[in-house]
Amino acid sequence: MFHRVDQFLNGVAMYRLLTYVLSLLVIVAFVFSLTGQIGQPTIPLAVSLTILLTAGYVTNLLFGKIWRVPTNTDSGLITTLILFFILPPPSSVIEAIGMALAGVVAMASKFIVAYHGKHLFNPAAFTVVLLGLVGVLHSNWWVGSSAMWPFVLVLGLVTLRKVRRVQVFAIFAAVSVVVTLLVGNSRGLSILQSLDLLLTASPLIFLGTIMLTEPATMPSKRTQQLMFAAIVGVLYAWQLDVQGFYVYPETALIIGNLYAFSVNARRRWQLQLVRKERISDQVYNYVFKPDAPVNFSPGQYMEWTLPLAKSDNRGNRRTFTIASSPAEGEVHLGVKFYSPASRFKQAMYSMKPGQTLFAGHVGGNFTLPNNSKQKLLFIAGGIGITPFRSMIQHLVDTNQTRDITLLYAVSNEVELAYRELLVRAQNYGVTVIELVGKDALNGSVIINNVPDLADRKVYISGPFNMVTAAKKMLRQLGVARRAVKTDFFCGY
Repeated sequence: MFHRVDQFLNGVAMYRLLTYVLSLLVIVAFVFSLTGQIGQPTIPLAVSLTILLTAGYVTNLLFGKIWRVPTNTDSGLITTLILFFILPPPSSVIEAIGMALAGVVAMASKFIVAYHGKHLFNPAAFTVVLLGLVGVLHSNWWVGSSAMWPFVLVLGLVTLRKVRRVQVFAIFAAVSVVVTLLVGNSRGLSILQSLDLLLTASPLIFLGTIMLTEPATMPSKRTQQLMFAAIVGVLYAWQLDVQGFYVYPETALIIGNLYAFSVNARRRWQLQLVRKERISDQVYNYVFKPDAPVNFSPGQYMEWTLPLAKSDNRGNRRTFTIASSPAEGEVHLGVKFYSPASRFKQAMYSMKPGQTLFAGHVGGNFTLPNNSKQKLLFIAGGIGITPFRSMIQHLVDTNQTRDITLLYAVSNEVELAYRELLVRAQNYGVTVIELVGKDALNGSVIINNVPDLADRKVYISGPFNMVTAAKKMLRQLGVARRAVKTDFFCGY
């Protein structure tokens, strides 16, 4: 079952998926409003949604033109829909104006409250905190009602499955539960009363699945992500009152965003295409010159944005692994083109030297272990060679030798890429084994070519089905789950 779910999710860009998730929740909310199950009147809800969508869309478009950067319609829509779920619908003209102001501030904050072009805070949370401080409006998080939470849970779990942030949410939820029980005990509540309030009548699930896991405002490293989740969980559940200033859910997230920024400063880069090289049958290597140095670890990815006049259902953003090493200066990107191609890929294919695109959000844990003595097995399928190209080039640039076996599987020999570098890699401890054919990668091949498999940490990168099959093979060969890392990015 999970395999089929993953196949579906793999074909949907993260921003588009979250747009679908929130849109479904909007439909649920209106149904429950009409049937009187959530206590929110239907007409004010419709007014709230209309105001937020209009104000958000216009502001996002306007600031994109002023800043001369491509905007993402889905991103703006997600922010306004989140505001819809955490702000009370207006009951007067003044409150309607405040709602419009919320839509404007949320979009504007992405451009103004930013560091080198990347926003620092979750825009919806920042807006509610700011307007609450000046007394314009206050959150009520009506999405956390007992009627809504089962739907939020199911759709939130779908989101977590897509972004692979289940562990982050689990830490947030576990910390929230522990702190809630402690606080509830101090207030005379039973364990069951505290848990009931936390799990079925609070925004915990919505905050943790939809907002906490936003890649742009969370750390990129796994340990830092877990710390981030714990910080937000403590502040969310503790409900501190500091001289009349209450730490509401949005405040807890904003403080967590500050921690994320402190450990992982972000920026947006403008990259100019220097050259485009065809390196295999359907793969091109793009070489970009960034407007500022890009700090990353070999094997990490970036989020790439193209200014499309009209996008398809995949949107105008993609997440691709960086194919270059940090020492190269230029940023390399390996891209495989299929037919029919998405509008993003069509625009990418037609790029000429001198043209630019934007990139940001460097992240990922698919990086070399700190222990240079650790034996490694790399398994690459097709375009999955790109993170290994980054790692191997890093070894060459730093004159570093590691015991690495690379199994490079392609269906046809013309698909083999970066072969010149892979030949040089053998001088740095890398054994390269090319596997050509549809079923060339199998358990017998792994055993025959990697007799010391039990001593190696395994890295797998490639198409979804190939990665899934390789993981299954390794489990059958007795390789522990903790010894396997896969290259995954959500397309957020």
